[in-house]
Amino acid sequence: MSTMTRDLDIILFGATGFTGKHALPLIAKFAKAKNRNLTWGVAGRNENKLKDFLEQCEKDTGTPLSDVPIIIADVQDDKSLTDMARKARIVVNCCGPYRFFGEPVVKACVEVGTHHVDIAGEPEYAERMQLKYNDKAREKGVYIVSSCGFDSIPADLGLLFVQKKFDGTLNSVVSYLESWQEGQDIPGPVLNYGTWESAVYGAANAGQLKAQRRQLFPTKLPSFKPKLQRKARPHKNDHVEGWVLPFPGADRAVMERSQRLFYEKDQKRPAQIETYFIIKSFWNVVLVAFFGSIFQLLAKFKCGRNLLLKYPEKFSAGLFSRESPSEEKIKNMHFSVTLFGEGWKGKLVDGNDQYSTPPDKLISVKVKGSNPGYGATCVSLLLSAITILTEPEKMPSEGGVYPPGYAFANTTLIEQLNDNGLTFDVLFEKDLSHS
Repeated sequence: MSTMTRDLDIILFGATGFTGKHALPLIAKFAKAKNRNLTWGVAGRNENKLKDFLEQCEKDTGTPLSDVPIIIADVQDDKSLTDMARKARIVVNCCGPYRFFGEPVVKACVEVGTHHVDIAGEPEYAERMQLKYNDKAREKGVYIVSSCGFDSIPADLGLLFVQKKFDGTLNSVVSYLESWQEGQDIPGPVLNYGTWESAVYGAANAGQLKAQRRQLFPTKLPSFKPKLQRKARPHKNDHVEGWVLPFPGADRAVMERSQRLFYEKDQKRPAQIETYFIIKSFWNVVLVAFFGSIFQLLAKFKCGRNLLLKYPEKFSAGLFSRESPSEEKIKNMHFSVTLFGEGWKGKLVDGNDQYSTPPDKLISVKVKGSNPGYGATCVSLLLSAITILTEPEKMPSEGGVYPPGYAFANTTLIEQLNDNGLTFDVLFEKDLSHS
C-alpha cells in the first residue's frame, strides 16, 4: 500500500444506510477493543444526515461521537470518492446494491492504495471486480475483499474451518443453512429492500455471469471422485431435519473462488461444494417453489422486474418490503450453517492423485449466530476490515481482489468472530469405514 500519511484508519462509507446504521455502534466498540485505538470516520452524500445520525447514535449508546470526522462522498462523483479513499487505510463500503454503486468505490481505493471491504452477496459484481482490478490491486499491495457479511463469511470461513479441522484428505463439503425467529412471531419484512433489489438484478443477469466466468476462470479445476452430485429438487436426508432445497445465494460461488485460489496459488486440493437451505414444513416448500418460479420468470423481462421492484411484499410472501425490518424482528432472527465434510483419513503425496476407495471419514461443523442480515453481517464486516489493518503479516503475500475464505485463511478472524457471537464448532467426527 502507498506510504502516504492517512488521516484515519477506517472510513465507514454509506453510514446512514440501513447496514451502515447498524455498523456504526460496532465500529465505535471494535476500534477501541484490545488496545487497538484505531481512528475512524463516516462518509456519505448528506452532511446533515450524517451529523444527525451520529448525534442519535451517541444518545442511544452513550459513546461520545461528536469528534468523529465526517467526509462528504458520492458514488456519482469520482473525485469525491478518490478524496475519501486517500484519507483512510481502509474503506468499509456499505453502499449497495453493489452492482450499481460498488465499482466506483473499488476503483478509487485501488487507484490511491486503500484497502476495501464490502458485504456484496452479488457474485457478478464480486467476480467482475476480480477480473478488472486484481492485477492493479496486486501492484498497489491492497486487499479488496467482497462478501464479508452474512454472504458469505459463515459459509466460506465455515469451509475453511472444516479444512483446518479435517485431518486427512477432504473430498467434498455440503452446507445447510437454517434460519428461524425466536420468541413471539413479529409481523413485517425480514430483510432490507436493497437485498431484494440485488436478487432481482442478479437473476436477470445470470447469463452475463456465465460469460464473465469464462474470462475469469479460463481453466477448469481438476475433477475428483467420488463426484459430489447436486440435488435440484426438494428432498430429505439423514443429516438434517426438514426439507432441503438448493440455496440460491452467493455462498457456493464465493466458496468456489476461495477453493480455486487455494489450488492455484498454494497447490492445495480443492473441496467439491454444494449449498442447501432447510425448510421445516412441506407447505412452505410449496410456497417457496411457487414464489420462486414467478420470481425467475418475471426477472427475465424489464416489465417483470419493474413489478418485482415495485411490489416486493406481494412477490416474496412478505419477506421483503420497501419498509425497513423492525429492530425487534431482526434481533429475534437466528441462523446456522451446518457443514458436512467427507474424505479420507490418509493424505496423498500429490494433491492431484485420486483415491480408489470410498471416503472413510466424515466431519460436521456448525457456524451459528443471530440477526444474520445486520448483526452478524456488521460484526463480520468490521472485524474483516480490522483484521486487514492489524494482521498484515497473516494476509496473502500479495495484494489482490479476494473472497474472504482465502483472504483470511491464516488470520485470527475466526477466533475474533467466536468472541463476538458468530460461533464455529465441530459437532462430530465419524469413521465411515465401520459404518
